[in-house]
Amino acid sequence: MSDTYILGPARLAVGDGSTVHGRLAIERGKIARILPADGPSDITLPGGAIVAPGLIDVHTNGADEFLFNRDQGNAVEVAARAYARMGATGFVASVMTAPWESMMHAASEVSEAANQLEESADRVGARCLGIQFEGPFLNPKFRRVHRAEWLLPATIERANEMIEACRGALVMVTMAPEADGVQDVARMFFDQGIVCSAGHTSAHYRDGMLAIGLGFRTLTHAYNGMPPLDHRDPSLLAAFIQESRTTVQLIADGYHVSPPMVDLTYRTLRERLVLTTDNMPPAGSGYRIEGGVVRAEDGTIAGSALHIDQAVRNLMQYADIPFETAVVNATRSPARLLGLERDLGTLEPGKRADLSIWDGEHHVLATVVGGVPVFGSAHLYKPSRTRA
Repeated sequence: MSDTYILGPARLAVGDGSTVHGRLAIERGKIARILPADGPSDITLPGGAIVAPGLIDVHTNGADEFLFNRDQGNAVEVAARAYARMGATGFVASVMTAPWESMMHAASEVSEAANQLEESADRVGARCLGIQFEGPFLNPKFRRVHRAEWLLPATIERANEMIEACRGALVMVTMAPEADGVQDVARMFFDQGIVCSAGHTSAHYRDGMLAIGLGFRTLTHAYNGMPPLDHRDPSLLAAFIQESRTTVQLIADGYHVSPPMVDLTYRTLRERLVLTTDNMPPAGSGYRIEGGVVRAEDGTIAGSALHIDQAVRNLMQYADIPFETAVVNATRSPARLLGLERDLGTLEPGKRADLSIWDGEHHVLATVVGGVPVFGSAHLYKPSRTRA
């Protein structure tokens, strides 16, 4: 397939909540122009197809049966292919709390594997956009599935080790703002452009405002791993809702957060809500999917079984909003969280041709990364081809 082509016509969900009927001119991996619907195309789509920006999941622990902590570099290509099937063109690989050296080794191996995939001549799926550490600087009282004996106080030395292990790929760290040493470490991460995310924390509203002042700019899996949003003494979630500089990540599976609360949170935050999955492959023989979530051997919720495309459909249903509105929270919103909005998240000239192509029922037909189809190429037709 040529690296220069015209795709469409189709309904284009731009990524800012708007739609337009048109065609996309792709040149060398980027969107060159948005063209009117009338005119010639090199690649056409099934009737009723919708083209949107590629989805981005900023919190995933792996895909299929592969876990970044356990399978390390081997999990990256598996995740790349799996996420492409969901319409995702990018994901952030999360390394969970484990023995310190194990965490550093996993991060190093994931980074190396991601670099190799990026440099490969053959694009196989979604891109790994970086690494997140979820732990070990967490509050033991809200650790959930993170084992207490592996939690550590934060130090500048450990923070430097995390950065070095990721070989320039560290993009986010989930920490409890009140944990020992986190204040100094948060300032260091913030100064280096690494996103500080509050999570697994006992912090309430006042502590949340202080955390934002330190440089925390997002919240990991809202409502989970933190105190409740009480009307007299709310958790730090209230601070992150109030402060316009922040985003709030939410697992919209209907189990981690009930549908009415997803709706209420969306109505409050709009584009500042970031859909994510915290997808959790089995981490041990006792892990199981039960009640719509992944549970550890003791019954503790360990993560979700949610796919990012389903998160979009769920938000449509729970908040009663159209596709072009809901998809913003899995495209432009996460791109902004990661500081990648100049290249990703919307269909605009000059941005990467990272595309998700959907049918009229909002299921993924195809995925394009940097102008290259990585999933569903059978749904991309040359005009001369006779369709069955």
